[in-house]
Amino acid sequence: MEKAVEAEPRAVVFVCDREGAALGRRERCLKLAGIAFDIAAERRPSGTYYKLCVRERDAVAAHLALQMGGCGRSSRLKRSQSGVAASLREITRTVWDEAVLLLARLIDLLWTRAPRLVSGPAGEASRAAR
Repeated sequence: MEKAVEAEPRAVVFVCDREGAALGRRERCLKLAGIAFDIAAERRPSGTYYKLCVRERDAVAAHLALQMGGCGRSSRLKRSQSGVAASLREITRTVWDEAVLLLARLIDLLWTRAPRLVSGPAGEASRAAR
């Protein structure tokens, strides 16, 4: 196991409650990426937790190495991707909202111009009254 220098600030990139295959896979990913790491065991009343730590300056590279190695978050924790039908519903809803806004602006425009349109030209009103 490679050891990070203790004097440097450390970043925790993975925590698990047992030493096993999950921790081993992540160790292997970091070894392949050439990133120095350390495993810190933290004892708590609820059990022992194992933290996979790297130098703070290597934190982003470590996260990328873990994701590229297939050690990203499990599918249960990812935000679900919407399907085609849900996307089409959202597009339809957006187009409808925009159409309603356009119609409201058109009505406002016509409402401000309506008195001039209804009364017609000034000469026509005086002839109709005679």
